[in-house]
Amino acid sequence: MILAGDIGGTKTLLALYDDSGTQRIYHQRYASASHTQFDQLLQSFLDAAAKNHPIQLTAAAFGIAGPIQGLPGAQRVHATNLPWRLDSTSLSSQLGGIPVMFANDLVASGTAAIASTPLHRIALNPLAETVARATAGHVAVIAAGTGLGEAVFCFDGQRYHPMPTEGGHCSFAPNSALEDQLWSYLRARLDGHISYERILSGKGFFYLYEFARAEGLAEETPHMVARLAETDDPSVVITQQACAGSDTLSEIACRLFARIYGAEAGNLALKSLPFGGMFVVGAIASYILPFMQTEFMPGFVDKGRFADLLHQIPVWMVSDPDLALQGAARLAADRARV
Repeated sequence: MILAGDIGGTKTLLALYDDSGTQRIYHQRYASASHTQFDQLLQSFLDAAAKNHPIQLTAAAFGIAGPIQGLPGAQRVHATNLPWRLDSTSLSSQLGGIPVMFANDLVASGTAAIASTPLHRIALNPLAETVARATAGHVAVIAAGTGLGEAVFCFDGQRYHPMPTEGGHCSFAPNSALEDQLWSYLRARLDGHISYERILSGKGFFYLYEFARAEGLAEETPHMVARLAETDDPSVVITQQACAGSDTLSEIACRLFARIYGAEAGNLALKSLPFGGMFVVGAIASYILPFMQTEFMPGFVDKGRFADLLHQIPVWMVSDPDLALQGAARLAADRARV
């Protein structure tokens, strides 16, 4: 039996799989803030699972939002948007001495995205579909969620070698006069470094909405004032209103988000040349699908002399919310076979 986890700033998913890492047996979702330490949350999961299933684990893998330090067997990580500090050696002891591995969450998501079928993909760059069918090459993965994750999978002709990054924390580079204003607005508001993650994350929608309001790009409506005052998560209200076409400021925020998302994906593509595909994962992309379909690719290819090159790169959305969990299960199964 395989134990897999997807550990993020907002939610943590844990699941038991069969030894192949493909058949899920039991799973639970937790609010990450519900426990002060991960080992406590893990024990709660194991205790609950043991009431329904005899547990005999062979390996475990966890996709984690944060930089992984050390080598398999002795890894450590401080989750980026959580107070948790995880140690693979300690978790192995808690789990009876089985192999435990950590992977950047984008490595886990990318592992599953590469294995996904066309049925689960939405092509954002359909002009490159013929390239995708004829070309095997490097792959890049980008995901806006609680933060912004990025990873590259280098292809050696036979297999993929994942390279996790913290590229989401790179400096935001405006690409229009309006984005110049946005950079100045965020610089004043946040009083420091403006990374792409500041914009391309859940909190970013509200920053963009407030920017559009402050710059007078549209009038704020009374119904939005009321809705935003009532919610704990403004991004949900903004994305819902934008997709419904019922609020102009929200639409402006989502157009900006999708365009800048495309621009940063294009930056990642220029650095990795992923002719095997650029995968856009994470739930946020699906929440603003109409804007992703109209704004993402113009931002992606707006690279001057290299626009024609970027037009040749396949770009897919894979919005399965369990993608990182599935990838972690695959990694655990591979680890068990070593």
